[in-house]
Amino acid sequence: MKTIRIANNSVSAVVYGYALADLDGERTVIYLDLAPQHPKVLGAIWASLVNGNREWLRLADENTGETHLVRGLNRRYHRLAMDAPRIAGRARPKHLRLIAPLACQVEKLTRPFVALGWCWQDTTGQTQHLGPATSLAAMLERYTPLPILIGWGDYLLDEARARDVAEPVLRGGAAPEGWLIQPAPWDDILSQGIRSGRISLN
Repeated sequence: MKTIRIANNSVSAVVYGYALADLDGERTVIYLDLAPQHPKVLGAIWASLVNGNREWLRLADENTGETHLVRGLNRRYHRLAMDAPRIAGRARPKHLRLIAPLACQVEKLTRPFVALGWCWQDTTGQTQHLGPATSLAAMLERYTPLPILIGWGDYLLDEARARDVAEPVLRGGAAPEGWLIQPAPWDDILSQGIRSGRISLN
């Protein structure tokens, strides 16, 4: 079975999926889904991603044959952790997922952010999907003063792509689709959309 691994100078961890974006000229980890493994291994990888030493990590993807040198944000990630079944008498493995804050909210309109697609199971067990375009509209509506409607997502993403302020994240394994969004003239994009009839306030 082909694997994806991320390694620092001391440990290597198995990865289910990843998403990378170029921030400030450096390939940066935006999303990392680490397979269940020893908590010390996960802790070492997490520390390398968040410490201020600007440490490089090696991400090797056997599925694509590519190897990437990546860095973390050097600040906190959203950490989603869960215990996994214990193997023999060893420490209980942890399943850890790291998500960059800029993939969850627009911190400032003058800074890049990432719109990811998400899927989950609802209370009835049905799989639900939220595409990156809808995520983009939702993030702008929630975290900025812009008068955005959720249904405008496709228009907003299309315009961002047309203006070269949106580029796809690099992803592998079981990772969500996503777009790195650079600062954009959103007021102009909205005005043009309303004038052209591509979006409507009704």
